[in-house]
Amino acid sequence: MPQDLLMFMRARLDEDFAAVRLVLGVSVVAAIRHGESAPRWVPSPKSDTGVWDTNGVPRVKYAWPRERAHIIRHDPARVLAEVEAKRVLVDEFERCGPNNPRHSVLHFTVRVLAAVYDGHPDYREEWRP
Repeated sequence: MPQDLLMFMRARLDEDFAAVRLVLGVSVVAAIRHGESAPRWVPSPKSDTGVWDTNGVPRVKYAWPRERAHIIRHDPARVLAEVEAKRVLVDEFERCGPNNPRHSVLHFTVRVLAAVYDGHPDYREEWRP
């Protein structure tokens, strides 16, 4: 069971990363991998209802104020940070064997992370925390 759960989580994290790569573009993602900060999404500098990134690229032409706040809060930079944090937990769970005192806590943690993807056809109810 843990191996299937690990494979499921890695696949979902890879999908999340791929979605960010599509939005930001390959060159921006390559720059991030070489140490540059991911661009953040911010309100349009033109005082309209759009969203731009901190590299000066317009990203969303129009959004209602609540939608815009949500888009900015969950920008690609945040998604990348969340993917990395989740990868650390998934990798740590894989490294610590069943005799490690942290194993059960990490197993539970990975199951909680997997529950976010419970609408995915490969999600298994047995993983639900």
